[in-house]
Amino acid sequence: MRVIAFALAAISGRRVAPILMSTPTITARNLVTFSVPFTYNASRHAYSRTDDYLFAQLIPYIGSKRKLLPLIGRAITGVLAVQSANPPEMTFADLFAGSGVVGRAAKQMGFRVVANDWEPYAEAINGAFIGLNAAPICTTVFDELNSLPPCDGFVTQNYCPRDDSDCDPAKERMFYTRANGMRIDAIRTQIEEWELSGELTRDQKYFLLAPLLSAASYVSNTSGVFKAYHAGWGGQTRTAHYRILSDLRVSAPPLCDNGRDNVVTRLDALAAARQLSESFCGGCDIAYLDPPYNQHPYGSNYHMLNTIALYDRPEVPGMVHGGKSAIRTDWRTERRSAFNTASMALPALEEIVDALPCRWVLMSYSTDGNIPVEALVASLSQRGAVRVETRRYKRYRVSAQRMSQKSHNVEFVLVLDKQGKHRTVDQLECLEAIAAAASD
Repeated sequence: MRVIAFALAAISGRRVAPILMSTPTITARNLVTFSVPFTYNASRHAYSRTDDYLFAQLIPYIGSKRKLLPLIGRAITGVLAVQSANPPEMTFADLFAGSGVVGRAAKQMGFRVVANDWEPYAEAINGAFIGLNAAPICTTVFDELNSLPPCDGFVTQNYCPRDDSDCDPAKERMFYTRANGMRIDAIRTQIEEWELSGELTRDQKYFLLAPLLSAASYVSNTSGVFKAYHAGWGGQTRTAHYRILSDLRVSAPPLCDNGRDNVVTRLDALAAARQLSESFCGGCDIAYLDPPYNQHPYGSNYHMLNTIALYDRPEVPGMVHGGKSAIRTDWRTERRSAFNTASMALPALEEIVDALPCRWVLMSYSTDGNIPVEALVASLSQRGAVRVETRRYKRYRVSAQRMSQKSHNVEFVLVLDKQGKHRTVDQLECLEAIAAAASD
């Protein structure tokens, strides 16, 4: 830690204060109980104004469960009603952690959390918010990062226009304003230099990188995913000018100290399930599964975040012949998911469920998913007792100009008790509950 303090002093030309744990922290003494519904409020929890641990610095994410936490909370409450143990005595494993909001909720409830996802950006984000109970570095480091001179680096050269006021989206990419691209490069280059010189621990890297990924999501000239950028800043409506044209800044992530040794891994979900019984994870009591629902892979949807997280300077194609979005290709070779293919999704799920060394499995899914609802319920019911929690939910829409004819679907959580008895009546009741929610 003294090494990085000296490095920061060299940047600023001034003495750096002693290391302080000054980031906002929820302690084990004031953890919320599992009965709190964790309700997301779009105004109160807006990105630019909230420091609520549960919702602060969340990346915009397709399939995010931030609005469905009450639904998931009901499923967890049902499990706890059967168990004799309480969250502070239990481990909650989130095998498809993504943005990490469910893991944050479980951590805030007092569970020891194992958060896994094989996307590099998810590892960095969850490494901070789930893995850390306290700041591993003085938070004045963020002032230093924000004051770095702009850097014309990899992101700026490949994903930004030459002139923010005179852009041609057909000839140059517009994922970020040039000004923000140079801020991203400056901060990411500094983190890389500290890491390569051995001045950053893994936890310190996560602590610095997670806010950068969050800020890079917030100011992006997109509707949330990086398969395309707006033709012009904010697109036709320009309603997002306030964020896209704002100056990128990083700040310390608020943390939650649940008094537990939480674990963050970057593995295929099946490998993570198999390792839950090993000593470094120490088993689990509840496993939560939230796999991809459709054919769109997260590695391509959020390729820009992986490029910033890894900063490995991948080969960037030209603007012609499908190269406009500059999507990385490693999602095909290193992180191709069976859940993006309808014929492979259910067998992949069954393999994971069978490998899980725990009694309880919670499965989030949707009536829009690749796996037919009837087949999913039948499969899980063959592995124990099942019940379901449901909610009719407004479908994700990219923009007002691209409305789907189908406005709603049903999001549900299947609760599997692997020690319970299979009952045909349970299976039928689950299907009836989902059908009833669809007709509401």
